[in-house]
Amino acid sequence: MKISKKMMPLAVLLAVVVVLAIALAVLSGLDTEEETGLPLFELDPDSVTAVSYQQQDEEDPVDVTLLYADETWTLSDDPTLPLDQETTANLAADIAGLTALRDLGTDAETEEMGLDEPTAVLRLAVDGGDITAEPATGETASGLYTLTIGAENSVTGAYYAKGSWGDSVYTIDSSDLSGLFKTPRQLYADQEITDLETTDLTAMTVELPGETLNFAYDGETWTLADDPDYPLDQDIVTKMASTLCSLKSQWSITSPEADSVYGLDSPDAIVTLTGSDGTTVTARFGAVSAEDDTVSYLQASTAPDVVYEIASSNLSAYAYTKDSLQAATDETATEESSEEDIIAENPVGGADDYVSSVPADE
Repeated sequence: MKISKKMMPLAVLLAVVVVLAIALAVLSGLDTEEETGLPLFELDPDSVTAVSYQQQDEEDPVDVTLLYADETWTLSDDPTLPLDQETTANLAADIAGLTALRDLGTDAETEEMGLDEPTAVLRLAVDGGDITAEPATGETASGLYTLTIGAENSVTGAYYAKGSWGDSVYTIDSSDLSGLFKTPRQLYADQEITDLETTDLTAMTVELPGETLNFAYDGETWTLADDPDYPLDQDIVTKMASTLCSLKSQWSITSPEADSVYGLDSPDAIVTLTGSDGTTVTARFGAVSAEDDTVSYLQASTAPDVVYEIASSNLSAYAYTKDSLQAATDETATEESSEEDIIAENPVGGADDYVSSVPADE
């Protein structure tokens, strides 16, 4: 059947539409494949009992081994360090679920892929496999999987990788590797120093280098135990108590050195809280870190074998003496008002300059 000249443009347009539709379908399929990825570790994530990873960073290399037992993740070389279990479990799942962009096969030229001097190494052990075992061919038989990450392709931004379970070389999207090499500090679970609430307190003792302050609390008002009529600034004293009640650690030193290393032999403050049920907690506030002035050290009776790193800003809550804790009264307010009136009537630089009339210290 011949196509008339009038129908020719329509036929050409129809052919173009068909070709575009086919191309779109093919591209959509590729996108779906790339989005889904090729699973690298074909295993049940719930069977993973150990994870280790090393990242060869010149400035800050990472070498972490995590073990799972009794429904708890621990750090291999510091088992008592508290880890955020949700963060650690998600990390293990992300590693176990890692996918490849492409399988380059077994014949790929690997000389320029950096696999001999890897950027990183990831290992998984399942069902109690020994994560520390020496790498060997066919590790999956012994419950071990090792993935060696090589160099980054400067054009695609993907990394080359090779698994211990076969000879294929893969490419992995750099964004999939980002965030997998967490340091122990990034996995750390901050610790509450005490579970006492400010409203549960009946007493507080604050030992300072120059004096010791003993406070009593009746549920509404703080007073000095040895001078109950002394007018205390309630906001400041409440802050003293609430600082320790709400304090959380930033890091735990589970095998601390001598107290003098952390300034705990001569602390800036020793604070003891007493709850209504008789429970007490004592915290010693040590020195500010020489390496980071935003960090200071603390040791608490709730964990006497541990030294905590805390925010050094907490120290300011105890930078007071009895005199500086005095609240304004009608009498002190009148004295301050009188002094302000004198200064206002005789401004600095005037004929009767109040400041210049005050005798200088000899």
